[in-house]
Amino acid sequence: MADRIGITPRSWTRELHHGVLHLGKRWYVVSAEIGEDGHAEGVRLDGPYTDHDTAQNRALEMRSDRG
Repeated sequence: MADRIGITPRSWTRELHHGVLHLGKRWYVVSAEIGEDGHAEGVRLDGPYTDHDTAQNRALEMRSDRG
């Protein structure tokens, strides 16, 4: 297997993932489809949210909406 490239967690597989990201005093939900080669496609930021808990709750809602 080739070395993983990029910053995606090793646990992310070829499917849609949602996580929380902190940028400049604001919180966002980042969504992306991670391919088998570790590259992200269709990356999207939703937000900003005022705090981590609000962003985390939204990420959890997005996960449950798709399944």
